[in-house]
Amino acid sequence: MTKRRRERFERSKIIIPILLAGWIPSVLTLIVSYTILRDTLESRILRDRQTLVQLLGHVVGTDLNRSSAIINYYESLPEVARILSSPNPAPAAQQWVNSAFYSHPNVDGMFLAAPDGALLGSIPTTPELVGKDFGANQWREESTASDQPLVSSVHPRFSDGRLITDIVAPIRAPDRTVLGFVGDSVLIERIGKRLSTIEFSDRFVFQVLDQKGAALFANDFKPNPRATSPESGELLNKIRQSKNGHFEYRDNLYSFSHIESTGWVALVEQPLAVAYKPVHDLLGRMTVLTAWLVVLTAVFAWLGSRFYQRQLESKQQLEREVIFNEKMLANMPGGIALVDPVSRRFLHANDAFARMAERFGDLRPGRDITEITCDDVKIAPPGAVERVLNFGTPFQLIEHPLKNKSGVTHFLDINLLRLQGAKETVQGVLYLVEEKTRDVTLRQELIAANAAKDQFLAQLSHELRSPLTPVIAMVGELEAEVPDSKPVKEALEVVRRNVELEARLIDDLLDITRISKGKLQLSFEPISIHQILQRAYDICRAEIEAKNLEVNFGFRAVHTYVEGDPARLQQVFWNLIKNSVKFTPEKGRISIETLNPASDKIEVRVIDTGIGIESETIDKIFDAFEQGQSDITRRFGGLGLGLTISKTLIDAHGGNIRVQSSGKNQGAIFTVALNTIESPIERDGQGEDRPTDRKPDGVVASHRRVLLVDDHYDTCLSMKRMLERRGYQITVAHSAEQAVEKVRTQEFDLLISDIGLPDRSGYELMREVRLNKPLPGIALSGFGSEQDVNQAREAGFAEHLTKPINFERLEKTIQSLLSDS
Repeated sequence: MTKRRRERFERSKIIIPILLAGWIPSVLTLIVSYTILRDTLESRILRDRQTLVQLLGHVVGTDLNRSSAIINYYESLPEVARILSSPNPAPAAQQWVNSAFYSHPNVDGMFLAAPDGALLGSIPTTPELVGKDFGANQWREESTASDQPLVSSVHPRFSDGRLITDIVAPIRAPDRTVLGFVGDSVLIERIGKRLSTIEFSDRFVFQVLDQKGAALFANDFKPNPRATSPESGELLNKIRQSKNGHFEYRDNLYSFSHIESTGWVALVEQPLAVAYKPVHDLLGRMTVLTAWLVVLTAVFAWLGSRFYQRQLESKQQLEREVIFNEKMLANMPGGIALVDPVSRRFLHANDAFARMAERFGDLRPGRDITEITCDDVKIAPPGAVERVLNFGTPFQLIEHPLKNKSGVTHFLDINLLRLQGAKETVQGVLYLVEEKTRDVTLRQELIAANAAKDQFLAQLSHELRSPLTPVIAMVGELEAEVPDSKPVKEALEVVRRNVELEARLIDDLLDITRISKGKLQLSFEPISIHQILQRAYDICRAEIEAKNLEVNFGFRAVHTYVEGDPARLQQVFWNLIKNSVKFTPEKGRISIETLNPASDKIEVRVIDTGIGIESETIDKIFDAFEQGQSDITRRFGGLGLGLTISKTLIDAHGGNIRVQSSGKNQGAIFTVALNTIESPIERDGQGEDRPTDRKPDGVVASHRRVLLVDDHYDTCLSMKRMLERRGYQITVAHSAEQAVEKVRTQEFDLLISDIGLPDRSGYELMREVRLNKPLPGIALSGFGSEQDVNQAREAGFAEHLTKPINFERLEKTIQSLLSDS
């Protein structure tokens, strides 16, 4: 029993303070919220309403002040006094009103009146009222008694019945007698239109009362045709009695402001419940919050008692965890130490840190780490611990190189952190050291291996491309010189087709390398998808005819222009058509269709009746080197890169590519979706290019001396024969030194040079040649990256062509350069 009573007493020591700490502030908060807070919020609401009604009154007074300024001007104008003092002022008055009214576009009416209020001239014109009273009783007496413009009460205009207010001032003779009156009119609907642009909410009603208490506006700020109501008169009395700009009437809160120099009042009406709703809501929430605080305080008190019961158990558990942490830190591979903030000595350090201090920090073997200061361990830079202690900013070095006692470089991650207690007292600096030598070594090896791989692919491309150029050249020579023999031409076509296929495979490998490095470059321009499809089809036409395939075109798209790279999009569609031809058996069918699923989209579908794609393969068909099963690779060959490159190119154009297939031997449908653009405006209005300024063909004929430089004998021989057959004078050099000598002793119109020469590069050769002669040049290389092209242009070459050489493009380039020279 004694133990239980002691436990209950201990619980009460926790519960009672918690209840008092929670309930007393809650009750006090509730009392304060119902007194001070309510009065403060209500005062703030009334101030805001007063500010609002003053601003609205200023909006109403804007039109009236503008008209008052006009009347002020004409009140002192001698011409007006002269007209009113003439024997028969009516004709001149009407003429003057016509002139003055149209000088002020924002005035809704203007008039001149005699001293007795009879009309002399007005706009809108009312001839039947000239010489008669036209409602001067609204303003004549008050205006006569004042020299300032008077704003009248609201009344209907005689000409059309629309509600107006008149701004009137007397015209006086030098002896202060009244010669007449000048005035203008403002339509109430003009003021209402300006107010209707303001959005009011929460049953907020704005009204304007004139001198007689008449309300200017009905619903939606339309002019109010009714006369003064008893209610508006009562409101006018309330306004006169109020001293603070606010009053309550019939469960509504009214705020008002006098409109300066008019006698009018701007009035805001809102139900009391709505006006003070924020106050009531806040007080209600405070009440609910107080109730929750009372409940939660009781819950926290109960939880506190439960927590107190477990304190002893937690203390014991904490002691066990401290022992465990000490053992764990002692066996961690990374070095951990704690530096004292006063003495700068190491308070604690695990074995790993002590070993690192000996290997990298010049600590003598066998010396106790806790007997030295942090400055004695040369791992972190000097002053790093001091900066962390003084400023609290963590210090970090990533893969910092340090040499051990044998001179071998190691890489360490070094971190220094300032530790603070619960009262922001500095407890020390945590010193963390982690060995990263193995990670750095592996990363450097991977970088070197990746660079070697890229270099190998570039060199392999160069070595594979170079022998292809003489093969294509000699095939062209044989096609031109061999008699018309069908077997020979078929054999030459086989050779050409396979050489071009070899070049295409090399290009695919290089494209994959560019894609992996993010160096794929595109040149965008407006192009027609139908034209690109036709070009891609023409490339595959021979293979299609060889397999006797049926090709159907369904070009149903109307919007066909896209912003894209013509060469790369042709490569995409060539890949898709080539795949269909490749995997469709003889006498199969291929359909090429286009359509516009939307006005800003075009879809291209290539449909075949080929071997199809199995369901387990279709999700990875666009992966690199993926061709489905291994038997497909053996049967059809290829690297499996075409679809990967195509997807990357379509993604770069902002489109998408997808594939559908019902399974094996069910054919496949490849769909490419791209964003369309507006059709470009056809030049000259007829779709034909304007003729360009070209030099006569004789200019090309007179510049045919070409220096060909290449260390590959077969390439030189084949290109020399091809170019000589086209009428060029070819001189051959097999090294840069020979080329420089020939340029020095002979005259040439063009230099065609390989880049990989035995004695120095083609770039160096071009720079040396152009020092003495402005000779145009064409670079030939098996290296075809963007860096190679840019380097060739920087060296002075006008064009860079990749092997194997397309001789049609080479000849066009030669003709273009010789024409410009």
